[in-house]
Amino acid sequence: MTMTSPAFAPATARMPRLRTYAMTPPIHYTVTYAINPWMDPSTPVDTDRAIAQWLALREVYESLGHSVHVVDPQPGLPDMVYAANGGLSAGNRTIAARFAFPERGPEGDHYADWFEAGGLGPVHRTDGIQEGEGDFLVIGDRILAGTGFRTHRDTHAEVAAITGMPVTTLELIDPRFYHLDTALGILDDEHIAYYPPAFSSASRSVLADLFPDAIIATDADAAVLGLNLVSDGLHVVMTDAAPDLTAALRAAGYEPIGVDLSELLKGGGGIKCCTLELRSTDKEVAVHTLAEPHVAHNYSPLPVTAASAEGAWITDVDGRRFLDCLGAYSAVNFGHRNPRIVAAAIEQLDRVTLTSRAFRSDRLEPFCAALAALCGKDMVLPMNTGAEAVESAIKVARKWGYDVKGVPDGLAKVIVAGGNFHGRTISIISFSDDPDARSGFGPFTPGFVSVPYGDAEAMAAAMDEHTVAVLVEPIQGESGIIVPPDDYLPRVRTMCTERNVLMIADEIQSGLGRTGMTFAVQHWGVEPDVYTLGKALGGGILPVSAVVANHDVLGVLHPGEHGSTFGGNPLAAAVGHTVVEMLAEGTWQARAAELGNRMHSGLRELIGHGVIAVRGLGLWAGIDVDPALGSGKEVCLRLADRGVLAKDTHGSTLRLAPPLVITEEEIDWAVAQLADALRSER
Repeated sequence: MTMTSPAFAPATARMPRLRTYAMTPPIHYTVTYAINPWMDPSTPVDTDRAIAQWLALREVYESLGHSVHVVDPQPGLPDMVYAANGGLSAGNRTIAARFAFPERGPEGDHYADWFEAGGLGPVHRTDGIQEGEGDFLVIGDRILAGTGFRTHRDTHAEVAAITGMPVTTLELIDPRFYHLDTALGILDDEHIAYYPPAFSSASRSVLADLFPDAIIATDADAAVLGLNLVSDGLHVVMTDAAPDLTAALRAAGYEPIGVDLSELLKGGGGIKCCTLELRSTDKEVAVHTLAEPHVAHNYSPLPVTAASAEGAWITDVDGRRFLDCLGAYSAVNFGHRNPRIVAAAIEQLDRVTLTSRAFRSDRLEPFCAALAALCGKDMVLPMNTGAEAVESAIKVARKWGYDVKGVPDGLAKVIVAGGNFHGRTISIISFSDDPDARSGFGPFTPGFVSVPYGDAEAMAAAMDEHTVAVLVEPIQGESGIIVPPDDYLPRVRTMCTERNVLMIADEIQSGLGRTGMTFAVQHWGVEPDVYTLGKALGGGILPVSAVVANHDVLGVLHPGEHGSTFGGNPLAAAVGHTVVEMLAEGTWQARAAELGNRMHSGLRELIGHGVIAVRGLGLWAGIDVDPALGSGKEVCLRLADRGVLAKDTHGSTLRLAPPLVITEEEIDWAVAQLADALRSER
């Protein structure tokens, strides 16, 4: 076949649109079976070369400003690298694939789990066979759907029903082009390139009617999967082995970018096969990529850009005000720009901010003395972030175990609780059971044993002569504000005392007034051996954290064994001391208790009206929403539309942690907005 020139005139300014992609590295890529004409198990495959080519493709996307999310490959699934087949993200819905061949069957579940964990749920599954974007290509508000070799024709109707988008069926007849994306490439919301001989005569007629100005590929370009391309509306990422198609695209005003993916072609896949576009409910991913192209995408923020804040309110760049019901995960307990804390910071800014611990400062000892008194302890180890405080407490516990308890060197063991969240450093994620935190970051630090949260019997069974500490959140925050059984913490305290084990309470989120007490453990009359503190200790001004314990614990540290350039700096000490003075007055704790009762009372009235359960203490609540009404992320987006900022956690759970300066009227208003959000779709 000869190439025809495009009927549409070259655009003077084609506009790219930033995209979000999922890709799976070919760590386990090989060809050991044949399920398409491209695969030949007798032809050697160079996995290292395939990885290098895949990395080059990813680098091209990122150089264009696109966001790439990596799906962990699974042993025994060599074709998982072809991520486009893993599912479809369209029409504000996510559909996981159901593969035609048993060799690829397990991929569907892995991709479904990844979609759900990434906030792209709820994930839909079809009854019929369909292989995701391999056979479903989105163009504008329409889906072009292939059939003939993999995806069943009847499944097209299922996808139309799930996405709410019209689906146009196209029949493939050449087995070399077993997926639609091997014979047709989407260039923008109106234009395509395709290879007519791959389609039945009826489907060729449909394509000619829908896209009279399409670019037509030559035999040679189609034979190297030149149409298996990815376009952002201007840049067309494609094989470097299709010169005629490259020239046609350039003549039409596009900017082709050639990539060598020849090693992966041995498995029957090209550029598009390795690339799944995410268009679904996680809308803020695309917004974040557009708004902050130079910021690493380790967060997925709501589409609100703060410009100023005061008290319990945030004002965005467009002047819209939002009631902050997240409070920076308790870091803003005392409100945004609390006047007393700001004044202390300004005063210290005019004096000295940093000396490092190489010298003393006149602010450090008064701060540590006040904080130790607040905690009923002797000593303070000042640090910066909450994760640093937890890491420091683990180091101290191990040193105490060796020096005081007499545990043989290298055998110290720390018991943790399942569902924990103590930070995201390597040692901390080593004992996390959150796959998002762990996946792709091994090898992990040994020395930790996890038992179910709230199960004192399991903790007792896990303790032995090498156990040096128990690390536990009095109330689990990231898991959805999980309050333990009333006998849990007292029993943990008792067994730690009886077995000479340190009890470490991570009060980084739950402490410093959040739950109506200075520390959450006080609700159960428990005093730990060690507190880890952070977040609110910095007053919403700067990071300040601390490990607080008695001399017989913190005294195991000697000069040179632990330190921090910024830990305990004069500015941090001045701010932290002011926070401690405010808490010593007791009014903040009382306010959190009183307003918390009002908030929980209002939230409990929503049970049976879109809310399944409410948990928490003080001004801290975990809310389980009926999944039929949307994920936690979707509800948070609806709340943001109504002027309330909250944060989702796993599944359909969201959290509220407003600053303690919030008023009764503001609490009532926030609850009313939640009720309205549960009745409506965004």
